[in-house]
Amino acid sequence: MPSLLIVGGLTVDRFADGSRAPGGSVLHAGLAAAAEGADLTILTVAGDEPEARAGLARLDAYGTLLRQSSPATTTYRHEESDGHRVLVYEDAAPPIDVDDLAGLPPADVVLVAPIAHELAPGSIERLRRASGAKLAVLLIQGWLRELRIGEPASPRRLDELPPELWAEFGAADAVVVSVEDFAGEASDPFAQAAAIRAHLGPRPILVLTLATDGYLLDDPTAERVVASVPRHVVEGVPAVGAGDTFGAALAIHLARGTSPAVAATAATERVIAVLEARKA
Repeated sequence: MPSLLIVGGLTVDRFADGSRAPGGSVLHAGLAAAAEGADLTILTVAGDEPEARAGLARLDAYGTLLRQSSPATTTYRHEESDGHRVLVYEDAAPPIDVDDLAGLPPADVVLVAPIAHELAPGSIERLRRASGAKLAVLLIQGWLRELRIGEPASPRRLDELPPELWAEFGAADAVVVSVEDFAGEASDPFAQAAAIRAHLGPRPILVLTLATDGYLLDDPTAERVVASVPRHVVEGVPAVGAGDTFGAALAIHLARGTSPAVAATAATERVIAVLEARKA
């Protein structure tokens, strides 16, 4: 089974009913990777709120947890507007320090998954070198968000990201992005995928997830972009963390040597399993 390093911030999520829970890409991706049986290392930043401690305890039970302390955990308030999720940015953790990673365990694949501004430029290559990972898979949602404390997160336009950051993305093996985090002039997912590809360059596999409508897979070695529409849609449960779950499963199956199409299908099945479990 491949070894996986997941890097990103933990969150405290606040919901409309007044409840609070741990969240963030590292938690959702970490639980998915554990369910896949991966040898797991998590590098994150978090404070000492009860929800953060609960999330860290869950991750610590499934693998090696490397936590950088913070005065506060990144906090999002979850709201809805016209049927769409709205995230209000309420508190921020400092960036993850990737300058001294001498004690980092080796990994076959690194999943880089920021949820705010916790990874500075150059972090991806540093993490890859420090872990010895052969593959790098990116969930780029954290880089595509315009964030101000007390305000809803809003998507950044692709051309607002600096060229050096696109160069980092373009050196990865796979990039996963959701239509929810994409702001551009393109009016349909195929045009959106083409716009992202134009910025990425020819190297990475690109997956554009479409919520319950499935995903688009742009494999540079294939002749065409493939649309996958699921026959089974899980309804009536929150889909929080579905993209992170997809990314973790995709990374593990790519590290196993499966084709991008097979890996994306397996990742979809993992998302369905997680959502089905929420119905219980």
